[in-house]
Amino acid sequence: MKSIQVKNTYDLQLSGLPDTACDTVDETDFYGVSPSRIKELKAKLLVKEGQAVKVGSCLFFDKKNEKNVFLSPVSGTVEKIEYGDRRALQNIVIKSDKQFQKETLFDKQTLASIDKLEDKDVADLIQKGGLWSVFTAYPFQMTPNSDLLPPAIYVSIDSDEPHLPQSQIFCEGEKDNFLAGLKALKKMTSTVHVGVADKTKLKETKILEHVTHRLKGHYPANNHGVFLYYNKKDASENSSWGVSAQDVIRIGKLLTEGTYPNEKVIVVAGALVKKPRHLKVVEGYPVKALEKELTKKAGLRVVAGGVLTGQRSSIDSFISYNEYAVHFLQEGKEQEMFTFFRPGFDKPTFGRTYLSALVKKEEWEMNTCLNGGHRACIACGECPKVCPVESHPQFFMKDLEAGDIEKPIEQGFLDCVSCGICTYVCPSKIELDSIFYDARQKIAKEAGV
Repeated sequence: MKSIQVKNTYDLQLSGLPDTACDTVDETDFYGVSPSRIKELKAKLLVKEGQAVKVGSCLFFDKKNEKNVFLSPVSGTVEKIEYGDRRALQNIVIKSDKQFQKETLFDKQTLASIDKLEDKDVADLIQKGGLWSVFTAYPFQMTPNSDLLPPAIYVSIDSDEPHLPQSQIFCEGEKDNFLAGLKALKKMTSTVHVGVADKTKLKETKILEHVTHRLKGHYPANNHGVFLYYNKKDASENSSWGVSAQDVIRIGKLLTEGTYPNEKVIVVAGALVKKPRHLKVVEGYPVKALEKELTKKAGLRVVAGGVLTGQRSSIDSFISYNEYAVHFLQEGKEQEMFTFFRPGFDKPTFGRTYLSALVKKEEWEMNTCLNGGHRACIACGECPKVCPVESHPQFFMKDLEAGDIEKPIEQGFLDCVSCGICTYVCPSKIELDSIFYDARQKIAKEAGV
């Protein structure tokens, strides 16, 4: 087993750490999915209001990648289809019959039968099962083209981002499904790298014996893009794919059962949650049903996914595809009286702006306040200190703002893994992540991806 020391990581200590208990939730009448939160998706709707669906019925697909289909997580009737600007598909709401009748997608597979399949056959089964979008294709960090297979696949068992599901929770009792999913990945490519955090709490030996690398460092050391950056031998591996361990488990479950795996382990966390913990839910579970978990409902921001990589959501939304956490954060006040005269013992700081730099707290209760407005880049040199791929984000930003794309590419811009840390530490409040995302999409479009 190899060991990788990841440079320039950051230990972000947020309050609201989820308990290791994994509870179940009550069934609700309505579930839903949110196509609007799937990046780069051009959805083609396949259902209409009043139509009956089963678990595994196809709801829509990506017009740019027609084999990338998205399936219903529950059985029942399509209650409502919500559209946004320019008729963009926002939400599909399904009234559950609470029977969870599953549609058979293909014949059940075993480890032996998976081993006999060709690489394209395995890919076809995953596509039919609605799980193609769990893969991240580098360097553009998009859902991979359904006609291509990667030079390597990187599996991250743990996640450093606060607060996402812990591996010892979602892997419990799932070793057979993980091994089936891993077998499928090994049929799709000749090289599968499995990484685990150096301080992992996972004890499942049947899974750990397949680990190839231990990753040392704080966030985002276990990001599969970072894993790829430190492990690749040459440029041919730049088009590798990444996938999380929980999604490997879901792939295994899909193949061995022949039905859509609609259950997953998520985290409900944040400073406003009474009891942050893991929950086992059916995909599409309404965020509204989690309101009872909150200490207060006013001044609330809902984030679907990680606090640094997730997307802003709403209390009326749903836990949709590829989302494994719901964070409830306090909306911050943008102005505080006499703020310049306060020592800031209660405010976390990266650049030692506040006296809290002298205080070692186990966790910080944060809100969404920016503590100031956007300013020009002051070339402070803070963002390179937290860039795990050893780049200089401020130089990328200046070149991109000047319309120069070639220079950042030459300097390793496409190694950026969109971890969000550079945006977090920027004293000028520059949305580096958004700038880099737009540039990456422009490069991908010019490359014909």
